[in-house]
Amino acid sequence: MTRNTLIVGYGNPLRADDGVGPAVARAFAAEAAIDGVDVVSCRQLTPELAERFAAADLVVLIDAEAGLEPGGIRITRLQAATALSSAFGHHVDPRELLHMSGKLYGRSPEAFLVTVGASSLALSEGLSAAMAAALPEVIAAVRRLALKPSPID
Repeated sequence: MTRNTLIVGYGNPLRADDGVGPAVARAFAAEAAIDGVDVVSCRQLTPELAERFAAADLVVLIDAEAGLEPGGIRITRLQAATALSSAFGHHVDPRELLHMSGKLYGRSPEAFLVTVGASSLALSEGLSAAMAAALPEVIAAVRRLALKPSPID
């Protein structure tokens, strides 16, 4: 059984390495369609994504992280937040989206966050050398997560 996977690359491509999420999403969108995989590229996570989360069996999110060694990759399994933050606005945390998908649509998918260490978040188009060098491994890590067999298989 093929599971439905949603890949969400988010960040601002006009802020150097913050564009890694959209760059990874573009790489997957440029490939021939992968059966059961949907790709979203966006600047930030918004509440509207909760419906797409609920339709997926697996969500893989990609973002830059300032506190991680430049080019370093961290994969974190996400659990739904227990409640929405009081600072709820247009931008939401991935855990809050999992919470919303469960509350609003009755299901919350398995989810992973792939973060990549940023060396620059300055106003600039294009990834730093460290981020560009890490990009193939980031794409490979996302591919491994997206294509791993379903626990039901």
